[in-house]
Amino acid sequence: EACNLICDIVGIDAFIHLIEKADLDPIYFCELTTLCPVHDCEGQCVKITDAAVAPQSGPQGTTFKIGVAMQAFNQTSTGTIAFSVLPPDGMPFGDAELVPKGFSPGTFQAGAQIETQPSEQEPFSPGVYKVDIAVCEGECGSKHPHSAVYDTKQLSFQITQQ
Repeated sequence: EACNLICDIVGIDAFIHLIEKADLDPIYFCELTTLCPVHDCEGQCVKITDAAVAPQSGPQGTTFKIGVAMQAFNQTSTGTIAFSVLPPDGMPFGDAELVPKGFSPGTFQAGAQIETQPSEQEPFSPGVYKVDIAVCEGECGSKHPHSAVYDTKQLSFQITQQ
């Protein structure tokens, strides 16, 4: 549905060219179509002022809540707040929260929950789990224009034996 709308706005040839240029980075693609705002921030843009995980430890099945507070100093482009979890013995996983209009000066909060119910994809074995938080312009980790990492914070929580 979104692709049809963009095709209607920019035309099919322009749409195909934009897909090739964007290299499947959805925020950069959105910026190329001018549907997402571009405000390349210079100087101090966004800073993480506080971050925490609660509880700090618990057995398998515990829901860990991650909270982050940020201060934006200048207007930014469309961005993301990314939460990545690095298990002691598995593949990293995570999620990101889209900031569609970018950050405007002020304070912001975001959060994520990690339900540690064992599954085939993640056994949630006992150990220390690192949590990386990144506040970014564009998609975190993107190599495209209008992309930058403003700030990061690393936390951890521990899954204990039952």
